[in-house]
Amino acid sequence: MDLKIQTNQILDDLAVNWHPFMQMKDFETYPPKRIIRAKGLKLFSEDSWYYDTISSWWCNILGHCHPKITKALQEQIETLDHIMFGNFTHDPAIELSKKLVTITPKGLDRVYYSDNGSTSFEVALKMSLHYWVNMGQKNKSKIVFFNGSYHGDTIGAMSVSGVSQYNQMFRPLMFDSVQIPDPSMDEAHALEQLEVTLHQYSEEIAAVVIEPLLMGAGGMKITSPDFLKNVRYLTRKHHVHLISDEVATGFGRTGHLFASNAANVTPDFMCLSKALTNGQLPLAVTMLTDEIYRAFYADFEEGKTFYHGHTFTANTLGCAVANATLTTLDEWDWKRNVDAIHQRLDVELNQLNDQFYCLSNPRTIGTVGAIDIDLSGHRAMFKLTQIGFEHHLTIRPLGNTLYLYLPLITSQDELNDIFNQLSNIITKAING
Repeated sequence: MDLKIQTNQILDDLAVNWHPFMQMKDFETYPPKRIIRAKGLKLFSEDSWYYDTISSWWCNILGHCHPKITKALQEQIETLDHIMFGNFTHDPAIELSKKLVTITPKGLDRVYYSDNGSTSFEVALKMSLHYWVNMGQKNKSKIVFFNGSYHGDTIGAMSVSGVSQYNQMFRPLMFDSVQIPDPSMDEAHALEQLEVTLHQYSEEIAAVVIEPLLMGAGGMKITSPDFLKNVRYLTRKHHVHLISDEVATGFGRTGHLFASNAANVTPDFMCLSKALTNGQLPLAVTMLTDEIYRAFYADFEEGKTFYHGHTFTANTLGCAVANATLTTLDEWDWKRNVDAIHQRLDVELNQLNDQFYCLSNPRTIGTVGAIDIDLSGHRAMFKLTQIGFEHHLTIRPLGNTLYLYLPLITSQDELNDIFNQLSNIITKAING
């Protein structure tokens, strides 16, 4: 494409669009990359290409433009595009719900649809609070969360997220919640504080919310399956719901189909999105137990109806794409590939840690690898991102954490190239 045309299109973007989590003024110096197509692990602009090393914000697991998933979308759009899910139902949603009930932890027998991770989490919060009201326990209205966690950018999700960078501006809008220390720093201490809190205030607490095994936006912090198992034990012991936010950890990302499987636990609610559709269409679900569902099942006059919904609830196209994603995942030995990626991440990040004085705390789980980096200079991490583009890598550090969030399909040859380029990027960043 002609450079002048390309430049004009970027100017058109900046004239009308506002990009998320970005200071738009930075684009005066480093314009956004205009992506015109994608395939597998690669994103292509007019004059370059980039590895999608963060899975397009943690959702792509099977690669871009997967033929089976694309075919499912094409076939569905020729038959039925969208209907409201209030008075109607449709086959893609029925099929998807049956699959989800089968593959999620035993006991999650009901599916409530929404359209993104934050909304699936809001559904769980509202259902938990509403459940206790329906059960005659109106005092159970507090939510407990772990410091360092992140559950989304809607008001309820922000109210129980401990990442101040994302929510401090909106504190006046948020409800009060109960904070437990960051478990990635000391699991035993976090469990002790959780047990004390639940013992003292269980009659006021509706639910405990958790990012199982991997706390994403807080810096790719890893917790153990035993920690999750103990949290589940304590919530059951004190008659409090457990809301498991698996928006970022679901569908093989941690080496298990779901993070909850690693601990062999069933939460009361499980929130899923992102990889549910391989990131190809917005769709989310809140899985819940039949016990919770039954608390809302009553004659209309009892006032127990759950009044919550979205225009695109159970969108037919999204459900068709999700069905194709789950079928493709089921037909492929994804775990073998994830294990190979994980082993390689572990070796390579430790080697980088030994090679560069500015790196520390390498950590891995599934296809996710992270390491902390100490760079001096004004906006060093932002500049690291720009250097990454020069070497065909998509890098978006979280604070001082550099991370890779790789699709499950990533090959060993691609890993070779990614880590060679990553070493070059860090060298270049250190040398200024």
